[in-house]
Amino acid sequence: MFTLAAPAMAQVNFPDGVASGDVTSTRAILWTRADTATNIKVEVFDNAALIPPKVFQGKFKTSAARDFTVKIDATGLQPNKQYWYRFRKDADLGDVGTFKTAPDTATAANLKLTYTGDSDGTRVNGVPSFNNFEVLPQAQAENGDLFVMDGDTIYSDSSFRTTGPATTLAEYQAAHNEVRSYPNMRNLLGSTSTIATMDDHEVVNDYDAETVNPARYAAGRRAFLDYWPVRETGLLHDPSCAGDPLYRTFHWGSNVDVFVLDERSCRSHEALAACPSPITGVDLGPTLPSSIRTIFPFNLFLTPTPAPGCLNEINSSARTLLGPVQKARFLSDLQSSTAQYKLVVNEDPIQQFWALPYDRWEGYGADRNDVLNTIRNNGIDNVLFLTTDSHATLQNQVYKDRFTDSGTIANEMVTGPIATNTFQAEVLAFGGFSALFAFNQVLNLATIDCRNLNQNSYAVVDTTAGGTTTITSKDDTGAPVTDPTNTLVTCSGTYGP
Repeated sequence: MFTLAAPAMAQVNFPDGVASGDVTSTRAILWTRADTATNIKVEVFDNAALIPPKVFQGKFKTSAARDFTVKIDATGLQPNKQYWYRFRKDADLGDVGTFKTAPDTATAANLKLTYTGDSDGTRVNGVPSFNNFEVLPQAQAENGDLFVMDGDTIYSDSSFRTTGPATTLAEYQAAHNEVRSYPNMRNLLGSTSTIATMDDHEVVNDYDAETVNPARYAAGRRAFLDYWPVRETGLLHDPSCAGDPLYRTFHWGSNVDVFVLDERSCRSHEALAACPSPITGVDLGPTLPSSIRTIFPFNLFLTPTPAPGCLNEINSSARTLLGPVQKARFLSDLQSSTAQYKLVVNEDPIQQFWALPYDRWEGYGADRNDVLNTIRNNGIDNVLFLTTDSHATLQNQVYKDRFTDSGTIANEMVTGPIATNTFQAEVLAFGGFSALFAFNQVLNLATIDCRNLNQNSYAVVDTTAGGTTTITSKDDTGAPVTDPTNTLVTCSGTYGP
């Protein structure tokens, strides 16, 4: 007699690490990806040694449709507490991740977060097209309570993609998977909790909800939600949008509120068609006054006035960046917030610098004015916009118009990119050194507090309970970014109380 041995079970691997996100005082989304369709279990502990009892456990069945990704909402957690978690399939274990829950809203607490965006992870023959995401280990070393991935989490339409722009769900998922293959990204996401949002390159460059192909938008959005620990319940509903806006709010104790905007899902068409130029094809600075447009070096690129109807289109109330439902909720939430600091996760700059404004808040003048008027007219202090997208560091005050209404309403720090062309490289490719010179003259008009157009970067937000908030843009060595026009100036600002 002999007994047949049971067939060996195939090993389940977790190749993309772990992540946690959308953390509150009592819950968090936990994420991983397996390499096959199977039942996955998550275990949450209140100690780094993973000594029982478990404080939460849950199960999820992976599928090829979601590229074997896993998202489980861990509930019943305690405020202001560090947790550790891992995923497993029987004896097969994934990485151990950690996160901290938010303090309850009755408790004043410090907050330290890091943020950046714009990560083109495209590889050609196995070689990164830009870099190995070197800013991310520096961000991880800050030991922040939160990390904000502020849009352009992939470059689905990167010029380096040998297969062309992504258009299908599988192609978008593959682009996210490529970003996750960078150890620096995996390590950071496992070390803290993440707030993530979409911008344009999750679908296609500079898309708007009005004209984007619906199937392509749906595929890009689905892949983003598959790969990032974003809570998908409780979202706003707006039938005028391409998809329900991914607007969320988070409270960190009593003194910090975080507002996460979705500036793509509901936006109207850009005003480009209304602003032609016989010199450059499209007007490069339509909102600049004629007195500026006609002097050197601006007159090299600009006619004395923009095309008829251009400014009317830019400022038309029929065009929107946020959509009516999201804008109303955001403005209401700002007005009702009792937090000392209001941090706005903002994909596109809201500060004014005129040059090619079409894809920024400046290109949607009515929505921009509504937001800034609400802040000013209601005396809402300490609104700080945490922004990426421009591939540069641009620290500045936010005012309605430098020439006619220059009172400070809020403040903004633009940072990044992680890995793509810097702003300076893009301007040089467009028009050479004369274009770069002209753009820097525009920034001089805007009295930018600090700028660096040619540096990969991230930013650190450090808020003390009842005290000040300091925001500093840092480079890929962890040093504060400096302004090359005056290297004694570091791109850092302190606000409040």
